[in-house]
Amino acid sequence: MALVVRTHLGTGRGKIAAQVAHAAVTAALRARDTAMFAAWSRAGQRKVVLKIGGETELAQLCAQAHAAGLPVQVIHDAGRTQLAAGTMTCCAIGPAYREGLDRVTASLGLL
Repeated sequence: MALVVRTHLGTGRGKIAAQVAHAAVTAALRARDTAMFAAWSRAGQRKVVLKIGGETELAQLCAQAHAAGLPVQVIHDAGRTQLAAGTMTCCAIGPAYREGLDRVTASLGLL
């Protein structure tokens, strides 16, 4: 699973961690009855957290992943603390095989 976070929002580390957790949990719950989820779970539930600049870049990445047949979960903030309601903060791509994830995320750096 690749978790991709917008880095220019100016949020604290705790906020970033919470948003990434939302993405990971949502992706796992949506996939829980699939063979891919079972394989991912047995293999140790690999996750990598990557950074991306702006909303446009994140939306384009999500569209590219979706077009490649990968599961994508986009997280929008509820607006209760540091961000305006509806702000796109991050996404989860997967669970999926590493090769599929690498096709769409290889150019991104680690958070």
